Amino acid sequence: MPQTTTVGTAGRFHIDRRAERHEMRQLFLISYPLCLAAALARRGAALATGRSATSGQSVFAEASASAYAAVGYAFHA
Repeated sequence: MPQTTTVGTAGRFHIDRRAERHEMRQLFLISYPLCLAAALARRGAALATGRSATSGQSVFAEASASAYAAVGYAFHA
């Protein structure tokens, strides 16, 4: 996880935001297929048991929201 840091005039560290955004994008692209598979499995299991599989979102939107949440936890940990 290479991050470029520089020391500001107040002595605080400033993280290179471009590298952080790139890293977040990579983590999202890794976690999205896993979240998509989980969302599809959840919908399939709900249909197999006869329950309503509708969550108000498409499977892709649900997977995207899950992936962004997982990546957010990784960055705020």
